[in-house]
Amino acid sequence: MNHSVSLWDEDEAAYAGFGMTILETGDWVEPSYQWSVIHRKTPFHFWTIALSYRLFGVNEFALRLPSVLAILLTCWMVFLLGRSLFGQKNACRAAIILATSIQLPLMGKVALTDASLLLFQTIAALSLLNFIYRPSWKWNLGLWGAIAMGILVKGPPIILLIGGMWVLLAIFHPNRKNLIKTHPWFFAWLAITPFVGWCYASYSQDVLLWEQTGNGVPFADWWQEEANGHKIHLLPFLWEWYVLRRIGGSVLGQSGFWGYHLVVLSIAFLTWLPFWLPTLKASVKGFIKPSNKELMLVIWLVMGWFFWEFMSSKLPSYSMGAQPALAFLMALQIGYLENKKAESNLLKIGLVLYTLIFALIIIGLPIAGVYLVGNGTLVYLLPMSMVLLLLLISLLKARENIQQLYQQTAVLGGVFMFLLWTCVSPLIEQSPIKSFDDIIATAYEKSGQNNKARLIFTGLNIKQQKISLLVYAEQHFGTYEEMHSPKAMNAFLEQQPTVLIIGQDAIQPLQKAFKKAKLPFKAQKIQHRSTDDALKAHDFWVISNVE
Repeated sequence: MNHSVSLWDEDEAAYAGFGMTILETGDWVEPSYQWSVIHRKTPFHFWTIALSYRLFGVNEFALRLPSVLAILLTCWMVFLLGRSLFGQKNACRAAIILATSIQLPLMGKVALTDASLLLFQTIAALSLLNFIYRPSWKWNLGLWGAIAMGILVKGPPIILLIGGMWVLLAIFHPNRKNLIKTHPWFFAWLAITPFVGWCYASYSQDVLLWEQTGNGVPFADWWQEEANGHKIHLLPFLWEWYVLRRIGGSVLGQSGFWGYHLVVLSIAFLTWLPFWLPTLKASVKGFIKPSNKELMLVIWLVMGWFFWEFMSSKLPSYSMGAQPALAFLMALQIGYLENKKAESNLLKIGLVLYTLIFALIIIGLPIAGVYLVGNGTLVYLLPMSMVLLLLLISLLKARENIQQLYQQTAVLGGVFMFLLWTCVSPLIEQSPIKSFDDIIATAYEKSGQNNKARLIFTGLNIKQQKISLLVYAEQHFGTYEEMHSPKAMNAFLEQQPTVLIIGQDAIQPLQKAFKKAKLPFKAQKIQHRSTDDALKAHDFWVISNVE
């Protein structure tokens, strides 16, 4: 369904814009797009989007393809690199657990940087753990190569994860002497070389722009730029926005309580809830009295999850680096329960909670569909609920056999995620919270499908300034304009074919202007509920001068 689900604001739409700008301008150094300044990051993910656009065209499928490949490769790397450490059976189980969890597949449905980052984090972590037992050039190459790519994807997170793991392993692991052979004093410098090269290119481009055009301010005065409304240099912005602000606090209200990421990980492994509580218990036990391999996974878990609990800034994606470690711990715990052949109270509690939650999902989805869209959604939501009910009954019948319970849990998780997107994504697309592609499609129809018509935005309030509007506007019309309502009215009265997309701040002035000019105001209203404003209405109107 990746091709038929419209863009998600704000990040994904901004990244779509960055990829389009790369192809349009040939500038592969600095990501840029209107309304997207705060979404700029290091460039690797945007490069992959631009390459995918070039191969498959500018569309949602091409935009999300790099994330899809990153998720598939992450699961494959868990199996391929994990089997030498934990055995083929456990590595296979861990890969299946990840692939049928909640959060990881969702990262393949939205073009964020986190899927690519997780891929390189997983390769680096497993290469490091393999190196401890079997020092060789291939594991060292995997370690430092993945770190280099991870830095280009998102900067510090991979350094924090792998650097923290290296330090804790050097303190606690009995094979700590092997870590010296990774030669971090030499290879760490090589790993940051691609990033440094990109930084130099970005710095040179900013300085050249200032010297040639005076657009912006001298690079040394970057801290005054935002306040003065000038061009914001990329490198200082990245340091201040993504490092200093997040260490010292949070941005855009992205904060949370202590234990936030534990809740996130619990939801991420909701499809594996029967084994979740035993896994948490095993993790605590492994921290207190671990075996060597459990110790490695616990250290991975500490740096991928527990570390982020102490950060004021919180987002669900921050702790994704811990998910492969948890998948391995869960796989080992399933094997332990299978061999133990004894009852587990925590497993029983997990099964009860799992049954209750999926019962609520089975009952609640059709109700939610009718409430948000209408009775027509029952055509596909009721069969979905019936399939999930049958799978849940089958799972409960297998509760006495751990191997069968594992298999049934994997099947239910995979089917649930499949049905979630084949049945629920159309529901989301039809609802007023995802109406931006419909707004541009309506404007295109009202222009007589004339991509040479003028497309003008006017009076959009802050909740309506969604980046996906601009992306779809470029795809249909090639260009667009923003105007205040009096100027937009004058443009509408000209002979050139013109379509206005009117926001809430301009609707009343334009209605009065049309009335004063004795013109009928034949605008089509398109309902929109702002997801970042408690689903309050922020509606659009589309009107055209094309007969």
